[in-house]
Amino acid sequence: MRSMVEGASRVALIALALTATTTLTACSGLSPVYSERGIGVERHAFRYDKPATRLDQIIYQELVLKLGRSTDPSVPLVRITTTSAVRGLTRTNVANPAAQKEAVVTARIELVDADGNVAYSATRSTAALFTADRDQALAETEAEREAKERAARELAETVRLTLLGALANPA
Repeated sequence: MRSMVEGASRVALIALALTATTTLTACSGLSPVYSERGIGVERHAFRYDKPATRLDQIIYQELVLKLGRSTDPSVPLVRITTTSAVRGLTRTNVANPAAQKEAVVTARIELVDADGNVAYSATRSTAALFTADRDQALAETEAEREAKERAARELAETVRLTLLGALANPA
C-alpha cells in the first residue's frame, strides 16, 4: 500500500512540474531581439527616390536595411541629394608629406507626401578623416573614396533619426 501511495505521489509531482513548466512558458513575454517585433528592426512605410550618386545609393541602402521599403504610392517618398567636399586639415612647408584630410558629405533630406508636396526638409552633414599620400595618386584617390563612403554610412544613421523625428513631430 505504501509503494502505491509513493508511486502516485511521484506521478502527481511529475505532472505538476510539467504543468507548471508549460504554464510558465506560455506566460513568458520574451521574444527574440532581432525578430520582426524586436527592437532590432524598425519598419516604417517609406518609398525611396532613385539615387543619383554612389553616396545617395549608400544612404538609401542603409535606410532600407533599417527602416524597410514600401511600394505603396500613398506612403511618403524619401529624397536624398548628397554633395561632398574634401579639405586639408594641416599646413606644412615640407615637400610631399602625407597630409591629413577630411571628407565631408552633406545630404539634403526631403520627405514628399503622396500629393507631391514636400512635407519636411532638412540638411545634415558628416565628416570622415583620411590620410593622403601625395606620392601615391591611386592610394590617395582610394583613401578619399573610402572616407566619403564611410561618411555616407554614418550620415545614413543621422538621416534615419531625422526621418523618425519628423514622423514623431509633424509640423
